[in-house]
Amino acid sequence: PPPVTQGAPSFERLSRIVLDAPRSSFTETFRNAKLACDRMLTGNGSRVIGIASAVPDEGKSIIAANFAALLAASGKKTLLIDADIRKPGLSKMINPPPKAGLVEALTGQASWPAGIKIDQQTKLAILPVGGEAVDGNGPYDSHELLASPAMAELIDNARKSFDYVVVDLAALAPVVDAKAFSPLADGFLFVAEWGRTPSRLVRDLLHSEPQINSKILGVILNKTDMQELAKYSDFGGAEHYRHRYEKYYIESAGTRRKTEAA
Repeated sequence: PPPVTQGAPSFERLSRIVLDAPRSSFTETFRNAKLACDRMLTGNGSRVIGIASAVPDEGKSIIAANFAALLAASGKKTLLIDADIRKPGLSKMINPPPKAGLVEALTGQASWPAGIKIDQQTKLAILPVGGEAVDGNGPYDSHELLASPAMAELIDNARKSFDYVVVDLAALAPVVDAKAFSPLADGFLFVAEWGRTPSRLVRDLLHSEPQINSKILGVILNKTDMQELAKYSDFGGAEHYRHRYEKYYIESAGTRRKTEAA
């Protein structure tokens, strides 16, 4: 990776797969996601996109980081917010660990621009969850913070400075945090883990959350075994023709391992 300037944070390489493998099928997924945002949110000057999943550990934070990195690398002013206050995986990718961020901004301990970190490779702006929350020691009611006037004001101000605001949210099944944030989002990308997350669970969760469901821009199937996927599609389905698509993609063995783990 390129040298990092003094005092600037480093971001885990898994958050930059789209830059390391720009002609991979993994990266093409995020181009499709960006296109969906551009076409479905045509009236929005600045776009706030929530990243959500059904259950924890589906790779949602890696998806959020790579989507934001793709946007930033394309020249869009992009802010990535770690709003998964209870399980802030995104913030834990930053080294050194942030001492202030979203929680401090929402509780009046610091201004939100003061908590922003800049990834030197992509120029992506990152607002981590904050020091105490990362340590798991903060006595905060996360859904109250996300539904607060302070959060609404933060998002309103972020819209004035950024083309895209990508918000990594907590999983839907265990907590109500994503629901609390949903009025502030223009759209959602929903992440589901292939072979693990039941489709019925996803349907039931989205059916019970109409405010989120009505804003779904697309579903990203993560950790997918592309060789096995064709067995589950109908005859003539696109998955059966993947071997013909591969001439468009350049994926090293290392990149395949990274994307399978993402």
